[in-house]
Amino acid sequence: MPQLLAKLKLIYLPFLLVGIGFIGGYSFLMWLIVYRFEILSLNEELIKFWLPFCLPAIPVFIWVRPKIKLLVLRDKKGNLPFLYFFAASLAISAPTIIAQEYLLTATGELTTINSIDEITRQPFTKYYVIRNHYIDKQHATVHRRTEVSGKNNEHLTFHLYVACPIINNIPTAKAETLTRFKTPVAWLGTEYMKGISNNSSDAEKEAAFKELGVETYNDLQKKNLDQFIYLDRIGNNDRRKRYEAAIKTSIGNNTSNIIILEAKTEPFAARNGCKLGWIFKSFAIGAGIWLLMLIFPKFNTAQLKKLPEYSPKNQFFAFSNFLFSIKIDKNIPLFVVIIALNILVFVLMVFAGLGFISFDGQDLYAWGANYRPAVVKGQWWRLLTSIFLHGGLMHLLFNMYGLLFVSAFLEPVLGKAKFIIAYILCGLLASLASIWWHRATLSVGASGAIFGLFGLMTALLTTNKVDARSKKALLINNAVFIGINLIIGLAGGIDNAAHIGGLLTGVIIGYIMYFFIEAPKPKRRYRKRSKSIDEEEKLVEKQPE
Repeated sequence: MPQLLAKLKLIYLPFLLVGIGFIGGYSFLMWLIVYRFEILSLNEELIKFWLPFCLPAIPVFIWVRPKIKLLVLRDKKGNLPFLYFFAASLAISAPTIIAQEYLLTATGELTTINSIDEITRQPFTKYYVIRNHYIDKQHATVHRRTEVSGKNNEHLTFHLYVACPIINNIPTAKAETLTRFKTPVAWLGTEYMKGISNNSSDAEKEAAFKELGVETYNDLQKKNLDQFIYLDRIGNNDRRKRYEAAIKTSIGNNTSNIIILEAKTEPFAARNGCKLGWIFKSFAIGAGIWLLMLIFPKFNTAQLKKLPEYSPKNQFFAFSNFLFSIKIDKNIPLFVVIIALNILVFVLMVFAGLGFISFDGQDLYAWGANYRPAVVKGQWWRLLTSIFLHGGLMHLLFNMYGLLFVSAFLEPVLGKAKFIIAYILCGLLASLASIWWHRATLSVGASGAIFGLFGLMTALLTTNKVDARSKKALLINNAVFIGINLIIGLAGGIDNAAHIGGLLTGVIIGYIMYFFIEAPKPKRRYRKRSKSIDEEEKLVEKQPE
């Protein structure tokens, strides 16, 4: 019983305080700077999921992780402390995510306006009721999108994003004339989708896509789009980008001030659903599970004496000292700088509100993606900027992992100057190979340059410029990495032309650089004389002749 009370006081209570503080603090901060005053225009997916999923690990690491050391946790692999750390973070993340969904719907105000033109004459709100309006289906615009998902990309989903102008309640003939000369201030968005197995034949996929188009057309013809209870203004999310892509086909690229709405047919009072209750339920479930996890392990009294060393104050100062100890000097590896640049570009795109898991093709183009028609017209800088852009989070992580592995081997062998020259050349020639093969395909990512480094590394491994003892294992690893990635690229959606172009460039550069790299110096081996032989020689010397 005393041990249980000690666990509750020293471990469980800090967890509860951290959890309640983070859920309330993060939610209040997002309400203040995003929903209330709209100081930042962040992507909703980032605000509602990724930040609340990742950030709780920081306060848990500072305030809760040191207390977990008070438990006797033993397993063969030593993973139990991390399991407790992850469970505590997840117990805080889940209710925080639900709280963001609740904030988005609950804090939105409902505004009633007489006509659609009034929507720009007052501060924007999230919900609207329009007394007089007309949904112009005859000037609807469509954006088509194909999405692959599931394990091994076995699911294929077709999306049609339909945007119809919302204008004043006037006769249809006049509406047709009006929309030709005046840009609508608001549009009604409707999404249609249809799924099919990605293993289907091309004929089946084409038939499914045409079927979706027919179903969408028929639904729009018979559906009365004016029948809704209220309209929901779409924020900064992926759906808005799809509707914007559809609207651009009608009015051009200036869609930043366009208001896009979605029709809601359920009562306004039901918009929150059960989200408020599930904030408390999910935290109670997570806290209950973590309490059960604390009951069974024994209390480590020896660690109790060391607890002051892990105080929040000491943890904070240790973290601060670590940050200030990071210095950028000439001794820092160049591949670390390259990785940092790639991550920095990704972070800037995220905080520009362009996405997180994936970025839209139009945004990637605007940030410098490789695209043959643009390069041919003189935008040669895209050949370089594209190797610092990535299509999303997983694309970035996989590429940086490969870059870290091959660079840690190559940079010490080549030196900084030769390494950066090789990286840039491989990236540029990979980009050239991409636009030579693809007539009109967006291409981004450092993978072409990384394949080039693997090609360079493979070339050097076939020479005497690398320690012979490590050649075989590294050659096998390179062959597996290159082979698997090229095979995956055959499935589509991956720029194998850039991969092959970078790979061949790297091999050629590797054999050229062979003449400018010093061979590793052979290690001297010393032969130790045994003590028995030495003693024997001494005895022989002492004997008279």
